[in-house]
Formats: sequence, structure tokens, C-alpha cells
Amino acid sequence: MLQIPKTLLFIILTISVAGIINPATALAAGLSHQSYNGRTLYIYVPSHMPPRGERALVVVLHGGMGNAGRILSNKSESGLNMNGVAEEDGFIVAYLNGTKVARFFSAARKGWNAGGGCCGLPAKNHVNDVAYIQGAVDKLASEYGIDKKRIFGIGHSNGAMMTQRILCETRIYAAGMAISGPLNLRTDTCPNARGARIVSLHGAEDRNVPVAGGRGTEGLSRAVYNSEALSKRIFENAGASYTLQIVPGADHRLDHIEAVIEKTEHQTIPQKAARFFGLDKT
Repeated sequence: MLQIPKTLLFIILTISVAGIINPATALAAGLSHQSYNGRTLYIYVPSHMPPRGERALVVVLHGGMGNAGRILSNKSESGLNMNGVAEEDGFIVAYLNGTKVARFFSAARKGWNAGGGCCGLPAKNHVNDVAYIQGAVDKLASEYGIDKKRIFGIGHSNGAMMTQRILCETRIYAAGMAISGPLNLRTDTCPNARGARIVSLHGAEDRNVPVAGGRGTEGLSRAVYNSEALSKRIFENAGASYTLQIVPGADHRLDHIEAVIEKTEHQTIPQKAARFFGLDKT
């Protein structure tokens, strides 16, 4: 009979109950979990990677109403699952969790305080997600021997906005990929972003978070969003590189954006991210 380690069994039982990760995914080699400041985060460590001090880390942030576990399933936002590419290219991935997004939803529905009133309880309660992510990354960097010049971020929707906030307010990431979410801070400057590289993918038909900014006509959030043009201008004025890629025929959903990318560029979102970060071995 297969003997499952207690740590892995915990992942299977606690997450499968919520219909988030199936046992086969949870048993994947290299996947583990830990708690930091009361939140569970998941870490994928490939079977082969550089020596300590030279390793790279990609931090993945879920969107509003999501969570890290759902990314690791074949369900919502699974297009952010970097494990396969990480195994091929030898980098570590961390999937972080936000906090409960709305009082009338379960605690499994999480979000980030990405600025500008977005989104939900994290914004209302002024959750310091910048400090949380910075602390979690510092801990992981020390534990896994990460080169702090090789830390990158990717996120979707509310997670994309949080990724851009991290790039604006800290020097954690060397580069970031934001999907369906602008920089939503009420600011005109991001001095910490000097030298950073950013690519923002945004569906042309997005009605949740419009490319041109404003309040979306779909989705639950009533936040008013910055435009992608403003985000680009703020970052470029700060000395960062900002590439805005409007994805034709795609709306807010990650799988719809990825479908267009796969058709037109013959690569997945994780492959595109790894290449942009300079982590792919091809």
C-alpha cells in the first residue's frame, strides 16, 4: 500500500476537500507547503537546479476570489501553474495566498490589497500585502538559496495589480508579468521600479477591468481602475521598461488570453513568462 508522508497527506486532505487540488497533483514531486504569518503558501522545487546562491524564484499571485491552491488544480487560473516549466528550466516557484476577500464568501475566496480601493476586504481593512509578500520572499530566499537578483513575479487580475504594486513600491522583483490588471495605485511615480522590466497582457474585450480604465461592467468589484496607458507612463517615467500587449479577441479570463497566446505565439503563459524572465534554457 502506498505510504503518503504526513506533510503531503495534509495537502491532499485540506485542499481536496475544497475541490482545489486533486491527489495526483498534490503528489507531484517537488511540491510542498508551509505557513508564513498565518497564510499557507506552496513551493515547487525542481529536481535539478543551480547551486545555492544562484537559484531563481518566481512568485505567483492569484486573482480576486481565487487562491493559490486553485492555481495548482486544473480549475480556475490553472494557466498560472508554472510547475512544468520550472521543472524543465530549473527554477523555484512560490504560490502565495491573499486574505479573505468578502465577508459573505468563504475564506477560500481571497484577494489582495492592490491599491486604489481594490479589492474587497483586503483594501477595506488596509491589509499590508506588500510587507507580507516581501517577508515571505525574504524567508524563501534564505531557506532555498535564492539569488535576490533573480526573483520575478506574475499574477492575474487582482494578482496582476498586486504584482505591479510590488514592482512600484519595492525592489523585490527584477521583472514582472501582469495579466488583466494595471498598476492601480493613486500615484504618479514609482522610483523603486528603475531598471525593472514589466510586460502587461490585457484582453482587448475585458469588461471586468477595462484596458482604458474606469469601472468595469462585469465582475463583482466596484473599484475604479487605472488605465493601462497610465500604468505604462508611470513606470516608464520611473525608468522601468513596460511592454503593453493588448490581446485581441480575449476578455478578462486567463484561459481566454492564454488560448490566443498559444494560437498566435505557439507558447503557453508559463513558457512566455519564463522566456521574458530569462529563465528558459532554450
